Amino acid sequence: MEDIVLHGIGPFELVAELDLFAQHLTVPLRAARHHQVLITDKTPANVLALAGLVLDPTELGTASVLAAAEGMCRAWMPIAYDAIVYCRDRYDQKAGGDRMRQKVLSIQDESDAAIYDACRATGVPMLEMPMGLSVSERVQWTMGRVGEMGLIAV
Repeated sequence: MEDIVLHGIGPFELVAELDLFAQHLTVPLRAARHHQVLITDKTPANVLALAGLVLDPTELGTASVLAAAEGMCRAWMPIAYDAIVYCRDRYDQKAGGDRMRQKVLSIQDESDAAIYDACRATGVPMLEMPMGLSVSERVQWTMGRVGEMGLIAV
């Protein structure tokens, strides 16, 4: 994935996307063991949605692997996630900063729709964050909603 995104070597490929999908299943699971609240920047559904946009579904195995990943999201995410906080903020393509994002900046609107639909399809409750908040305000807003849901022990 680093070669593809950071160095521009090669196209997006199924193996790299599958590895990224698997990481979004296992890394948050391990991290959640040690925290009362875990806020991540992506879910497996996000990765699945983006993979659906950047991969060629006519390549051998791609469509069936993406369908299996979709089934995994629908089965696993309601067990593993109490809520999805959905943030629609856009990133200025000229702002720089995140080299990982550069290769997909041109598909932000398409990505937003695909990611929203993929997250909604999991059945996990979605909290839609207001746009334009600072990082601190985002954390405060999220913690407020999570608290209202009774997910924080006092």
